[in-house]
Amino acid sequence: MEDGVLLESVEGLGHSPFVANAGEIWWSLQGEREEVSRELLAAGPLSHSEAVGLRASEASETNVREIESRHRGQLEGRLRDVNDALDRLMDGGYGRRTDCGEEIDDKRLVADPAASLCIACRRTADGESRFRTM
Repeated sequence: MEDGVLLESVEGLGHSPFVANAGEIWWSLQGEREEVSRELLAAGPLSHSEAVGLRASEASETNVREIESRHRGQLEGRLRDVNDALDRLMDGGYGRRTDCGEEIDDKRLVADPAASLCIACRRTADGESRFRTM
């Protein structure tokens, strides 16, 4: 992908000190996508202890599987977030909140280049999802 196309797609970011080069954002997100994908592939079967022939009590095995399952879910969620950020970068929506279109603070994007919500909206969304699971 050429920088010119990327620069056109992130014009909405203005003169942000964060966006020195739209290509840098693209490659950073691509690198993270590759890293998360490698982690998912390396995780292999859900129970690593079985894969190496270790036998643990049933309770321990259940706990290990639950931890591995949660970790896999987190990795899959992060991969979705990164892919969505790459899509937003291409369609011109990068740096804007997905719920209302307002700009995301530069500091938030520095902390998480795949961010789709501001901190306040993220906290609200996290609180709502925790409430639904209880």
